[in-house]
Amino acid sequence: MSFLDKVWYKKLGVLNAPVIIPLLPLSAAFSLISRIRRERYKSGKKYSLRVKPVVIVVGGISVGGTGKTPLCISLLQRLSDLGYTVGLLSRGYKGKSKEYPLVVTSSSNVLECGDEPLLIKLSVRDKATVVVDPNRERGAQYLEKLGVDVIVTDDGLQHYALQRDFEIIVIDAQRMLGNGFLLPAGPLREGEWRLDTADIVVTNGNPAEPKSNYQSMHLVPSPAVSLESFCSNQGFHDYLQKGTPVVALAGIGNPNRFYNTLKSCGYNIVSTIDTGDHGVVSKQTLINNSQKFPIVMTAKDAVKYADYKLDNLYVLNVEAVLPEKFYQIVASKLYDLTTERFKD
Repeated sequence: MSFLDKVWYKKLGVLNAPVIIPLLPLSAAFSLISRIRRERYKSGKKYSLRVKPVVIVVGGISVGGTGKTPLCISLLQRLSDLGYTVGLLSRGYKGKSKEYPLVVTSSSNVLECGDEPLLIKLSVRDKATVVVDPNRERGAQYLEKLGVDVIVTDDGLQHYALQRDFEIIVIDAQRMLGNGFLLPAGPLREGEWRLDTADIVVTNGNPAEPKSNYQSMHLVPSPAVSLESFCSNQGFHDYLQKGTPVVALAGIGNPNRFYNTLKSCGYNIVSTIDTGDHGVVSKQTLINNSQKFPIVMTAKDAVKYADYKLDNLYVLNVEAVLPEKFYQIVASKLYDLTTERFKD
């Protein structure tokens, strides 16, 4: 269990109180600054851009991985199947492009666009246009010029400079809201009250205390497949047999979820490589570990190492499965919004 798991994701008690209590004044200051910032956008004192396409924000109120990216992929695929022209907007965290907006293709350089946008593009292919821009307003305007009628933003719930029509908040059913405190005493960017303002709250897994307005999402894994097969788009082959001893590599916000998924799929984890969210390990580290055991990584990690052309690297991909009611709620709201907005 990591340090943050012991502090942020445990109720206030004897063990974590000495760390949390001194941080509470900073959390109070963070809360005040956040509230003032929200109110300035709400009152119109700070400009907030409205674009013609319907904007759906898929975000969270806590730091770390909650499953937003798999949900975005599933949502883009469903909206495309319904006949919408959809675009995905991301800030491209850790990507360093010389020019923005950047349209992501299946052959884009992950160092330029970032790992999540490239993974999304490889997953949705021609069903959606994926654009990266640290300036979300500019990126949204670019997608509008490209003719999309729905923009899905991967994260950006607290980015109020871009107006949104529909909010989906994703929370981890195991961690939930942790100790309930705002940063830095806890994991929250905004308080629990924010859940009541969302159009849909999606829990990644089944929460211990489910609420009627929550929709449960399950990340269903596929058997681990070779890295080359996963990134080639030529059909999967070279599956890794269950029971195989493996090294688990996770550059995501909640690596323990990935490790538990690997175990549930029947793989025997002999060691782990935890790089931190969006982290990267050296090629030599991969070589050294893969000479001993197969390395199994997340799909988000896979796009970072595809060009290394190394053997004994595998990918365990997951697919977001949501109840049909979730898509019905989105489709109904979207139909009303697009009918009104594009009536001319």
